Formats: sequence, C-alpha cells, structure tokens
Amino acid sequence: MAAGLLVFCVTPATRSAEIRPWTDYQVILWKGTEGHKALSNPLLAERLRELGVTAVSMAPGSDTGPWREAGLDFYIENIVREGLCLKFRSNVTKWGDFVGDWMKTRDRKSLERDYCLNDPAWLERMTTSVLETAHLHGVEKPLLYDLRDELSTTISANPFDYDFSPQALTAFRQWLQKRYSDLASLNAQWGSDFSSWEAVMPMTTDEMKHRLATGEPPSNEVDWQAVKQTRFDPAKANSERWNLAAWADHRSFMDESLADALQHFRAASHKVDPATPVGIEGTQMPHAFGGYDLWRMSKVLDWVEPYDICNAREIFGSFMGDKPILCTVFEKETRAAQRRLWHLLLEGDKGCIVWWSEDVIDWSKSDLSLTEKGRALAPVFHQLQTPLARLFMLAKRERDPIAIHYSQPSIQVAWMLESFADGATWVRRFSSYEADHNRHALVRSGWLKALQDLGFSPVFIAGEELENGALNRPDDRTRMLVLPQSWAMSEAELTAAKAFGRRDNRLVISDGPAGLFDEHGSLREKRDWPAEAFDGVATEDQVLVRGSLIHEQEERAWTRSFSRHAAERLKADFDGSSLNELREMLNARGTRPPVKVPVDARVRVHRFTLGEDARLLAFERNIEYKMREELAQVGGNETLEKPVTFEANWQKPAHVVNLQTGKRLGLTNRITVDLDPWQPAMFALLPEEPTDGDVVAALLKRLPRMQ
Repeated sequence: MAAGLLVFCVTPATRSAEIRPWTDYQVILWKGTEGHKALSNPLLAERLRELGVTAVSMAPGSDTGPWREAGLDFYIENIVREGLCLKFRSNVTKWGDFVGDWMKTRDRKSLERDYCLNDPAWLERMTTSVLETAHLHGVEKPLLYDLRDELSTTISANPFDYDFSPQALTAFRQWLQKRYSDLASLNAQWGSDFSSWEAVMPMTTDEMKHRLATGEPPSNEVDWQAVKQTRFDPAKANSERWNLAAWADHRSFMDESLADALQHFRAASHKVDPATPVGIEGTQMPHAFGGYDLWRMSKVLDWVEPYDICNAREIFGSFMGDKPILCTVFEKETRAAQRRLWHLLLEGDKGCIVWWSEDVIDWSKSDLSLTEKGRALAPVFHQLQTPLARLFMLAKRERDPIAIHYSQPSIQVAWMLESFADGATWVRRFSSYEADHNRHALVRSGWLKALQDLGFSPVFIAGEELENGALNRPDDRTRMLVLPQSWAMSEAELTAAKAFGRRDNRLVISDGPAGLFDEHGSLREKRDWPAEAFDGVATEDQVLVRGSLIHEQEERAWTRSFSRHAAERLKADFDGSSLNELREMLNARGTRPPVKVPVDARVRVHRFTLGEDARLLAFERNIEYKMREELAQVGGNETLEKPVTFEANWQKPAHVVNLQTGKRLGLTNRITVDLDPWQPAMFALLPEEPTDGDVVAALLKRLPRMQ
C-alpha cells in the first residue's frame, strides 16, 4: 500500500473495559420447543456440532447446565418480557387490524401506548427481571444478554403517534424543559402560544399534516384531499407554515425514551454482571417511528443484531466500533448463505443467530438428523470458524476519509414530506413498504454503493459528531462529506459543514437541499440553498457541490440525485463512466482508493491491517443487501450473480498470497482476480516473501489480541 494514502479506522464507541473480549465467531441456534424436548437425547450435542453450532438461545431462568456440559455456550434472550415489543402481551398484537379500526375513528385514546416507556412502575418491574437474570446467570458467563427481540415504540418501524398517555406527556414536558430555556423559547420554536408547561401538547401526525397542507390551526377534521396534493417547494415555502417542531420534537422524545430505557436496563445488568454484553435483536431500518435513531441506539448497547434494511448494518457498523454485531440466518441454500455471511464477517460481524432449530434438525427422527436446510447451512457455518475466517474477523479494518451524514431530524422531515401522497392512509405506510420506497433511504444507499463501486469504504457520521467538530480537528483526514437529503441540520452542524468545505482539499456534496430545516424540523427563514446555482429552480432532485482545492473555493450545481443509482447499478447495461466525475473530484483532492478496481465490475473491496506492514484484501460482488421483515433477502441482484474477472492494483508492490489456495503470486502491485459471485476472494499483501507453509497460521500470530 502507498505510504501517503489517507486511511483511517473506525473509532470504537464507548464500551466498558470489563466486558469479555470476543475472539471467536459464534454460530448461535435459536432454540424452539422441540429443542428443549430433545435435551435428554445423547445425540443432540453431536448433531449440533455437525451443524456447526457453538451456542444456543436460552430463556431467563433456564437450566443451562446440560448445554454447557455439551461444550456449548449460550445467551439469554428476551429478558424484558413486557413493553418493549408490542407483538406480544399487548392489546395491539394484530397491528393491521388495530390500525384499520383506528382509521375509522382516529380517536386520541388509542394513542396511549399499553406500556409507557416513562412509567417508573414498569421500569422497576422490568429492572427486577434484568437483575434477577444477571444474578442467576452471571456466574455461568453467558455470551450475551438480549433485552428484547424486535422491539419498537410501535411495531417494527410502523408509523403511529405513540405515546399520548398522561405519564408520557408529563415526561415529554419535562424533557422539553431541559431543551428550551423557557416557555417563550418553546412557543417561538413551535409557533405556539401555550400559557404554561402543563398546557403544552405535541401535534399528532394528522394535525401536523392538516396544518402543513392548509395553513390552518390543528383540527380533528383533516382536509385529506389538500394533504394528498401538498408538495414542498423549497423556493416558495413559508417558514411559519412549514414548521414541524410540535410533531418532530415528540418523535425525538420517543426515540430518546426507548434509548433511555435500554440504557437503564443495561446499567442495571452491568451492576451485577459487568462482563456480559447487553444488547438487542431484530432491529429495524432508520426511521421516524419505532424509536429507530441508530446513532442514539448505538450509544446504549454493547451488541446488536440488526435486520439489514436500508443500510442499517453499515450504519451500525460505523457507530458501534468494535462492539459485537451479529446477524440472523434465514437462508435455506448454501450459496446464498455463504455469500451473505462472509460479506457480513468482512463487514465486522462476530457471529450469527440461526433461525431456527425447528428448521435445521428433524426432531421427529430418533437420530435427530439434519434437515435439507441444515445440511445446506452446515458447510457455511464450519467455514466461518476456520482460521482464515478468524484472521479476517480479528484483523483491523481500514476505512477511507469519506463521511456520509446520518441525520435523524432529516429522516423525520423526509418521512413527513414523502407521506403527503398517502393522505389518510399514512398509518399503513408500514416499514415493509418504506424499505423499498423511502426516497431518503434510496439517496443514502445510492451514495454508499457509488463510493463502494469506486473502491472506497466510507463511514457514516452522526449529526452529533459533526456538531462536536469531528471533521474540523487538525488531525482529521476526511476529504469528503456527503449530505444525502440532509433536510434538517442544527446551526452547529451547518457551521461545521461549511467550515469543513472551506478547508483545503475538502469537498461537501449535498444531494438535495441541506439544512433547510433546523434540528427541530422548523423551516429556516433564511435558507442556504442557492436557487441561482440551479438556474432559479431548487428541488430535492439536484446536487450541489461545495469545496476547495488549495486556496480555491468552488460552488456549483452538479448532476441529478443519486436516488436512482442503487437500482441503476444493478442493470446489465450499467455504465460505470457515470461515476467518472465523482472520481475526478476526489482525485483532485488527493483521495484515491488504496486498491483500484474497475467500476463496471461492481466489486466491493475490504481492506485490513496486520501490524505495521502487512495487509489483507478481500473482494466480493457488491450486492444490494436488503432484508425484509419476514427474514427474506430482496431480489434484483441477478446481474451480479455471475463470475467476473478484473484487475486490482495498488501503489506499493508487496508479496501477494492467495489465502484460499495458498498460491504465491510474487512481488507485485497488481493481480488478476477471478471472482466467484457467491464467495469472496482473499489475499495477503506482505513485506517479505513468506517462508511458512501455513501462511494463515503465521498471520494469526501477528494479531495482538491473539497473543
């Protein structure tokens, strides 16, 4: 690798120094009732080893002894049995029916959540469960504590105006008083005239849509025809009318209420058992509803198992640092499982949870033979526990000096603007629909895939990090900041982004208007979106380039939005030259991919360091991974499911070894890669010709954590 290349690594998120290190890839079987029944069968442990399982799920209070005696680890799942997941033990378990009935009346009483996340009695009751679990199982050293699977303030990331219960509203008003200096400041921000804090009431989604569509005060009689016809025009919008603060602040409060509850339970567990990581399973896409502010979540978790919807895995990967991230295994076919699980290991995953025991073992047979699905998955699970997989899992991942803005206020504003067309049916804009149609997410994904196709490994940067000067420290090497539909930004964020763009050899690209709204969702009177750059028209479908070379500033309109790029790049006739101008802008600022690959190949490059002078490389087809809630991978990748041969090159020659075949490729700075679309190609770049017969074993000795 070139010595002068700008490369940095993910900064680990805050984590307890007492948490046990995670050094082995774990294959965890989610165990159903049949697995419990077969516990006495002496063949069970043998069959699990055949499958490649290293650990099993256990309910709080379960007897883990037989499993530990069989040489298996375990984790404790669903410790918080009430309140975090309304799919169970609530009055809204049949969510579709519930919202269908609500749409007939749209009554306010239904906006009171069955379990208020701010209720001290609920928190105390659930904390007792957490403490009892840690006291009982802590001495057994479980792999993980899972607070709850598929948790949400609603269900999944489905939109609904929880929580308007009296306790939640009291907590909301207290929350507001910490964020506004006085009531007058809140009234100025919201455009309201409350006479006391006790009178403060957030707007429901219906009320906000009515006001935005008509300019009239909130009303129970919403003009849904006007709502459906409403479109936001950045050039003509009135700041008094386009003020979402009375709704958006409530969304932020609900995000924070969920995160605070998780932090509360995590802290309780750590008081008893500080060594076992505490986290959650089955998380959703970043969204205005459900509590899914991924930045905020990442700060209160020791581990997470995200559903990979709308870049959720990559976002968590940027924010979680070296904390364990796991995935759910739903595949039934060897190749598909091999491709995705290796991809996620290269992204930094530390293990997987297999859904579920009833599908992979035939419990009706006395020998507990593996099912067809079990036989298909077993080879993959064993691959992921080889020394080669361990080498890549423990090596230090490299990232590039390119940051993509993650903004929860922008996600809120984008949802409101995009959902006008739904009219009164906005409540049926379920997360399963958003996964395919959310334009804000499509823009973000388009930029991520474009940069990856160019050979880069960008990172996500949260609004809070931007505010705190992460990109303007003297030692910061970031060269480009992408603002993908960053509708809402605080003054501190805008100031930091502008300061970054004025630094030598920096680049800020806004895909759509950036910072038109503040962090509360209030449209700014003076908006920094220069319509003149677009011949008098400023829409969400345009891209603005701001940046500098050495002592030379530029500001200009560029191409159209990248919102369609994620889909266009999957077409057979995709023309990689569409990214040439982006590559040239980065080249001009000294930012080149350390390993170059042809854009047309649509190849993902993963880079790792081993000590000071050794590198690992892995190449894979840059698949569009998108998981549905029913645990199925979305199609559309057929064009990339074909072998491809390409040349990869870098600046400084190194001794190259194909780590899968052991073949020495000599001292070189370029290799020809024959890439199987179903598995990665992996290489080592070494300063000296290796003399060891087993190169992987020798490289494992270089890892400090293995010594």
